[in-house]
Order: sequence, then structure tokens, then C-alpha cells
Amino acid sequence: MDDRDKGLTQLFVRDLDEIPLPARGEWRRVAGRETIAMRSSRYLLTAGAVLAVLAIALIIGVQLNQRQQSAANPSASPTASATASASPVTLPGFGPSAVPSAAATPTATPAAGGAVYNDDFGFLVAAGDVPAENVRRESGGAPLGTVTSVAVAVSPDGKQVAFFSLQVNAAKLQIAPASDPNNVQTVATLGVGQKGTGVVWSNDASGLLYAVGVQKADGTMQSGQVHTFDMRGTTTPDRVIYDEGQAGYVLQPIAWDRAANIAAFGETGDGGFMASYDVANLTGTEAVVTRSKVPVRITIGSVKASSDAKFVVAQDLDANGFTYWPLQTMSGAGHHPAESKYGANGFAWRPGTHEIGFIGPSNQFWVCDVDKDNSLGCGHTLFSGVPDGANVRFFRADGSAVVLQQSSGSGPGALSTYLLVRIGTDPKVTTGDRVTFQESTALLGSVRFR
Repeated sequence: MDDRDKGLTQLFVRDLDEIPLPARGEWRRVAGRETIAMRSSRYLLTAGAVLAVLAIALIIGVQLNQRQQSAANPSASPTASATASASPVTLPGFGPSAVPSAAATPTATPAAGGAVYNDDFGFLVAAGDVPAENVRRESGGAPLGTVTSVAVAVSPDGKQVAFFSLQVNAAKLQIAPASDPNNVQTVATLGVGQKGTGVVWSNDASGLLYAVGVQKADGTMQSGQVHTFDMRGTTTPDRVIYDEGQAGYVLQPIAWDRAANIAAFGETGDGGFMASYDVANLTGTEAVVTRSKVPVRITIGSVKASSDAKFVVAQDLDANGFTYWPLQTMSGAGHHPAESKYGANGFAWRPGTHEIGFIGPSNQFWVCDVDKDNSLGCGHTLFSGVPDGANVRFFRADGSAVVLQQSSGSGPGALSTYLLVRIGTDPKVTTGDRVTFQESTALLGSVRFR
């Protein structure tokens, strides 16, 4: 019997003992002396006692039945029925951009990873050997959709993706909500013979900085251009801010700070090394571009901007570590904090911060806060126990977790092993809780569904 039910039974017995009855001599029949009044009084007292007992028994019986039914059929937890609706972005000449439908919004139901997985977020996953990316929930399952592209970029808030479609004669720059990646909208159509070479979002997710090139028969670039595309409802949203007439160079956008009216992009030659770091001032009607020669060996694929487009970090192959600099100027070879020598295993900006995540000494995961960089360094440990040889891939879109690649498979059908480690949104609090999973293809980034 449940302890609560035992308590009710004891209460029932106690109440029986406390029913007020007259003294024994008053109700016991005395032969030959009982009057009609005494007999009536005795009957009333007896009937009252019986009714009191029945009432108490009835009350306790009802309570016991309710408790048993409650234990057998627990009530369901409240379910939130209201969802926030996104305001559509109006693109001139294209109508409102698509708002994710309710059916496409995933339910936040962590799977085997327990509290580590968060299905408000998902991964952008390479779709095998074809130039395309699948979007799926963190805990796995069937993809929500696929974008077929040669280059893809996730918005700073993680809620949208931009990419170049694969049309042969009329390639298109397109966008889609991460929660409904098949709901594609075209924002620009490239010129004849042009192909997209790179795209990034502005730091407020209201525009795109993209580059195109004209390819020669031997595969090298004959010329290239850098464009901005403004989604704020301007009359002429597309603008050419740089035109490269020198053959052999590929243009790669890096970041666009809307408030500062500054955009940065790189020029690469043979081998993918960044030969020039270019900054465009977009304040006037004509963009003013300042070109800076890069004095160290930096591959364009390692260049990454912070989510607010204030800083840029890259791999310095000469120093075998990472280097960073302000968006407005490269300032020589950039700055090498004391901990940068540990950046050989990859690094990534933590969204919403100026922290660079990397694997430090003793297999610990560190972050370098460039705002606090001084002669004593800029880093501190977030968690330990990083597997030997692991690489930093990217942070979750809100910075509350990080993805590490533990091992890379080789050969047909080989699987790569990844770790998703929860670190919390408070920079002073970290848990180190983690889950290990495998993928047959590469994870490219984090997206956010709501």
C-alpha cells in the first residue's frame, strides 16, 4: 500500500475514535426505567454515529480512488502550441522570401545523446561525391532537404543558407530557410559564362557578398567580379564593387560589416594561397577598394570572419598556427597570440563572441578572446579530454556546443567519427558533456531551425 494511502487509513481510524458518544451509563438500557424520550434519544445518537462513520468512509474512499487513477494515468505535460512567425524579407522583383512552414519545423527531441543533442539545431552535411549539401537535425534522421550547389554559406544566426545553383548556362544565386531548405528563392542570375566562386552573408543577415568569375577553356579564371546584394528593399539591390581584369586570380568574399559599410575579400592564385587582402569602403556611390599584399602563406580556405564581421582569423603556414586581424586592415602578417601555436588542429570563431576555439596543450579545448589579448596571452580552458588527433570543425550556431572531428575515414564507405560537446552559452560555465557519432560524409556547418 502507498504511504499516502496508509496515512488516509490511519486518519479514518483516528476519526472513528474521536466520534463523540455519551457516557456508557447514559446509553445502556436500564431495565424497567427506559422512557419513550430516552429511547428516542438513544436511537438518534446511534443513527448519528453511524452516519458519521459512513461519511468519513465515503470521503476516504473517494480520495483513495482519485490517487489510484492519478498514478495509473499521469496527466500529459503541457505542450507549447504557439510558434513565432518570421517576418518575410522582401526582395525587389522577387516577392516576399519564403517563411518556414510549421510542418517543416523539427521537434526538439534529443535522441541517444541525451541533453547534448539539441534538435532546434542541425548540421549541413556534404551529400557524398556530388556538389550538394543535406540539412538534418543534430540527433540524425532523414534530411529535411538538400541544396545542390558549388558553394554554400550559413547566415550569422544560422537560420538561412545561400548558395549557387548548378545550372550550366545561367547559374543562380539562391537562398532558403534552414528549416525548409527545399523552399528555394532566386535572388540573382549570373551572367553568361560566369560561375560563382564564393558567397558570405552580411553580419546582420540582410545582404550577400558574393564573387563570380569567367572560366577559360583550361579551367583558369579569365576575370572576376565581387558583388553585394542588398535585401533591404532597395531599387537596385545588386552592385558590382570590384572588377578583376587580371587572369588567373580567383576572388573569395570574406565578410561584410553593414553598419561600418566595409566589405573584405581575398584574391588567390596558384595553390589557393591568398595573394591580396582587399577591403572595400561602400559608403559612397562608388566602392573604394584598398589592396594589401599578404606577406605570409595563408590559404584562402582557412580564412574565417567572426559572426559580427569585426575580426578575421586564418592559418599561418609559416608559423604553423593561427593569426588574426581587424576586418578593416590586415596590418602586416596579422597578430599571433601566444597560444596560436596550438592552432594547427583547426580553429573556429564562437558565434556571438570574439573567441577563437582551438585545441590547446594536454588535449584541452581552449578559447582565445581577442578582446582580452595581452602579453600574458588570450586563452583559457573550456573542457579537457579531447581525443588524440582531433580537429576543430565548427561551433553550434548559438555557441552552446562545438563539433570536433575525432578521426577521418579513408576508402569507400569509410566513416568519420565526430564529437558534439556541450559548453553552454555562458562563457564562464562549461559542462564538457559530449556524444560521439559517425558520418559517411563531411559535416560543413551548423544551422538553426527556430
